[in-house]
Amino acid sequence: MKALRMALIAVALLWSVPQGFAKGPVAVTDLDKALEQAKTEKKELFIQFGREKCGNCQALRSYVAKNEVKLPKDKFVYVDLNCDDAATSGAFRKLFKVEGSTLPFVVVADATGKQLAGRSGFGSPADYKKFLQQAQAKKPADAAKAAAK
Repeated sequence: MKALRMALIAVALLWSVPQGFAKGPVAVTDLDKALEQAKTEKKELFIQFGREKCGNCQALRSYVAKNEVKLPKDKFVYVDLNCDDAATSGAFRKLFKVEGSTLPFVVVADATGKQLAGRSGFGSPADYKKFLQQAQAKKPADAAKAAAK
């Protein structure tokens, strides 16, 4: 019985290893730290501005965690901000503009914090893929060439 239990534990551990590699990035929850990290590491920002209990926000978090919305760690800083925090909300709204009234508000910004694209509300993984492509298309030509190198 003990040998069977050990075998099941070993199988469970081996099964979980490959799944661990498919997980998305860990979210940064402080806007100032995220901006500094993006600038230092020369990465773009993918910023989700929403609530913990918002269904649309939870869906996006799930897409990112499951890597259904691909945010390569070498290219993006993933930021998940709480819109109910007054200081965070003020800082976000001062820097970024998003049209619409449905959470989450999502922004892609370059390493300097310049907004490339914004959207509001629910989206599928395919919608976010298109959104990321639109953001990339708005990068200045010289930044796109540098990123390609």
